[in-house]
Amino acid sequence: MTWRRSWARASASLTEAGDAATLTKLLRVAMLVPVVLSISFFVSRGQSEGRVSVPGFLLGFVALVAINSLGLVPPVVATALSDLSRWALVAAIAALGMKTMLGQIVTVGPRALILILLETIWIAALGLAVVWFL
Repeated sequence: MTWRRSWARASASLTEAGDAATLTKLLRVAMLVPVVLSISFFVSRGQSEGRVSVPGFLLGFVALVAINSLGLVPPVVATALSDLSRWALVAAIAALGMKTMLGQIVTVGPRALILILLETIWIAALGLAVVWFL
């Protein structure tokens, strides 16, 4: 096999992986509003007020999606905000990692560790199923 064929196959695989990742991300974002509203409904169901409290971040999220979808954000600003968003995510993950102490994780007991393991397997299996079947 020549290097050109190898490169073509690798490029096709990367494109498929990128398409699957994009689809997964879009589905996750699309499900944010209904899932959070459902959780809000079930949490506030036992309260006597009879109203569902909608989290403020959800309203902001919907407003920003609408503003961006209508093309009201200039491309330069959208790119800058996207870069800022990535750096904020990196900073949040780093902060979470810095606060995590492995010694404390071991003290939570085997049931919690098994739950973490099962959740990790479930997420990996679900991701593989989406990539495999879509």
